[in-house]
Amino acid sequence: MAKKTEKAWAAGIVDGEGWIGLEKKKGRTKKTPIVEVTNTNKNILDELYEKFGGNIYLCKRPSRPKANPCWLWRLRRKKCVLFLKEIKPWLIGKKEKAQKILDNK
Repeated sequence: MAKKTEKAWAAGIVDGEGWIGLEKKKGRTKKTPIVEVTNTNKNILDELYEKFGGNIYLCKRPSRPKANPCWLWRLRRKKCVLFLKEIKPWLIGKKEKAQKILDNK
C-alpha cells in the first residue's frame, strides 16, 4: 500500500501530466475506467508502476522522429478505480472527472 505522500505525489503527476476517462472498446457497450500518464521521463512512470501497478508502453511519435522517447503508464478497470479512490483527496484539476468515474462504479 502506498504511503500518504506517495498518493499525494501521484495525484500531482496525474493532475499535471495525466488523463482520466472512460474507454469504449469497439463492439462493447460498457465503458472501462482508465488513467493514463505520458512523459519522456520513464523514471516517473516506473515509480507509478512500482507503487500502483498497471502497464508502461513506449509511445510511437512518427511525426516527431527526433523527439525524445515518450512513455505511457496506464491503469484500467478495478485497479484504476482503486487508484482514483486513493489519490482523489489530493487531485485538484481532475478531481471532478475522478469523482464521476467513482460514482459510476
